[in-house]
Amino acid sequence: MLSPDLLMDKRLSQLKEANEMFEKSNPSSIPKIQMVSKFLQQNERFYKYCSPKIVSFGPIHHSSKSFKEGEHYKLRWTSIFVAEYGKKIDQDADQACKLLFKKIEDNIEELKSMFTEDAIEGYNDNDLAWILFVDGCSLIYFMENLDDQRPEALNLKLDRLMYIWKDALLLENQLPSKMLQILCKEKGVDLNYLYSNYCSMGAHKRLGMRAAILVDNPNHFHILDSFRSIYFSSNTIHNIEGQVQIETQENIHEHEYDQIYWHTYKSIRDLKTVGIRVVAAKGDEMMTWNNTTFKSMWFGGELRLPTFMNNDIIFYLFTNSIAYEMCPDVHYDYECCAFLSFMDSLVDNADDVKELRSAGILQNLVGNDEELAKFFNDLGDYLPTKICCHVCYTNAVTYCNKYNHIKRQIEKHYTNKWKTWFAQAYNTHFNTPWAMVAFIAASLALILTFIQTWFAIHPK
Repeated sequence: MLSPDLLMDKRLSQLKEANEMFEKSNPSSIPKIQMVSKFLQQNERFYKYCSPKIVSFGPIHHSSKSFKEGEHYKLRWTSIFVAEYGKKIDQDADQACKLLFKKIEDNIEELKSMFTEDAIEGYNDNDLAWILFVDGCSLIYFMENLDDQRPEALNLKLDRLMYIWKDALLLENQLPSKMLQILCKEKGVDLNYLYSNYCSMGAHKRLGMRAAILVDNPNHFHILDSFRSIYFSSNTIHNIEGQVQIETQENIHEHEYDQIYWHTYKSIRDLKTVGIRVVAAKGDEMMTWNNTTFKSMWFGGELRLPTFMNNDIIFYLFTNSIAYEMCPDVHYDYECCAFLSFMDSLVDNADDVKELRSAGILQNLVGNDEELAKFFNDLGDYLPTKICCHVCYTNAVTYCNKYNHIKRQIEKHYTNKWKTWFAQAYNTHFNTPWAMVAFIAASLALILTFIQTWFAIHPK
């Protein structure tokens, strides 16, 4: 047994070590490529969308024996990539390979700093440089020649192409843009264009677009960061009258945080009973997730939501964007988490998903409505924006703040007795053309009866 002095020295050493580790891991300005958090990995339903199926990019899954098929593709694409580079610089393929590999070797220290320690643990510098070289060259070749209408351009069948496309989207399969930029510069290819071609599944290449239209920020950290940015536009918030304002903390009144707000509505079906209808967003940003508005009127309300297609890809995008936003060194404001928390507050079961489909907001191409409702509900249990902001409200997270503001406006309308009564009366008597005709006929009959009675009592 240690003496009290030695025991105290050991404890002080633990505190010092913990402090050093904290300072070392303090978030930098550039997010590091890392694994999905252990917390999220414990959810098998979630993590299955974060695990590669055919190919690994980067060091995290490189040692797995499950990706032999993917290694074959990568080596083949790398050999073509370096051969094309060799022709450009008038060198044979072997010499071109050595020159490109040296570019990665010369920058290996900087590239290592773009991964967390556990992501590159067990690799020496030379092995890591080779992994990044092969994966970088093959990924660039894949993005450059990607076309979902012509998978044979990559010597793939469509199913293999789509699996690899999804694998390249995963958080644990990312390669830093800094490294890809080194290889692109040597090859004379625009990385921003490659990201755009990847995000459009080859539409840019197919339509001959050399400019990067989909991706307007050349400084994305990796593919996932680039793809995620398509679904989030400028930080704007729409007020109750539908006017657009720049989203700032000053736009949300401070008194809104002076009390606890209860939400008495449960789902889209509850909103429908008081005349609030959901409609699809319009315009250029109809598929932008933060394009959400609410407008209250005397005879009902209008909740405008972004449109999206529910297919196998959207599950991968949702889960990996959530995992990315929850990384400790990522400085985004939980945009995806906040959007999905809001959707979870509206979707309770399959009937709510049906309402979304009927409104043209959602096209469900995978499974049934019950499965999609369960997906939203399961995700909600793990979102920080729901854990932190459904009981008490905080203005620490802008996007939570935005959706909390919209939910408060919905609740204000939902609990307004006059608006509720008007909406219910309107929906009862004017919900169909026949109901409207019947109401007008009954009203005319009542008026005529009154006139007839008046003249019977007061004849000329």
